[in-house]
Amino acid sequence: MEARVYKIVDKAKAKEVLETDEVKRFGYIQRDGATLGVGEGDYVYIEATPEIFKLIEESGAFERPENEEEVKKKIQEEQEAAMGGVGFLGM
Repeated sequence: MEARVYKIVDKAKAKEVLETDEVKRFGYIQRDGATLGVGEGDYVYIEATPEIFKLIEESGAFERPENEEEVKKKIQEEQEAAMGGVGFLGM
């Protein structure tokens, strides 16, 4: 599966799409851009199939950001750090 990042441009529509069974089945991570240090706005990180990406893109609630790779890397690093912390606590 491929991972992509989308910037939310319509919060109401985005919420509807993210709450569909198809998207919820894959799960996603939503983060504030300012918190990540990548600018304003909310971002969604999702690992899914091309069909799910098509559903997201055709909704009009999201756009692929120009800094997608930077945002993706920051979210992945955040997740890895969180998993490392859980492993450390388990020792």
